[in-house]
Amino acid sequence: MGNMSNMVARIPNLVDWSTGEVRLMSAKCNSCGTYFFPKNNYQHRPGCTRQGIEDVLLPNKGKLASYVIQHYTPPPPFKTEKPIVPYGIGLVEFENEKIQVAGIITETDLKSLELGMEMETTTLRLFSNDEKQDVVTWAFRAVK
Repeated sequence: MGNMSNMVARIPNLVDWSTGEVRLMSAKCNSCGTYFFPKNNYQHRPGCTRQGIEDVLLPNKGKLASYVIQHYTPPPPFKTEKPIVPYGIGLVEFENEKIQVAGIITETDLKSLELGMEMETTTLRLFSNDEKQDVVTWAFRAVK
């Protein structure tokens, strides 16, 4: 994961690593009980009054609900310094929150992927910016 103090998010307000654990920044609607990601995605359920939205960090670990292996470079605006092909995209379910989030699978043997396996949220370094900071996005990896 590298030096967390030298990391900056590619897109703000999606991922938090301030506690030492990488966690996705979600929100919960107290009107209907729905969790959503990104947290500012308020149009989460038709007819909901959306009263009492609170910020929530999703757990660090979830279960692999679905995945696909991609064999082509991700299209712009996605940008990396070096190619990441082939790579997995996993749909990770956070069971208590009843939410599934898609993300790149990293640091994992793609042949070992199995539905239901435990995954943890991590960061994926994309490139260095002009300030020599690591620009990162969220990703998932198999729990060792």
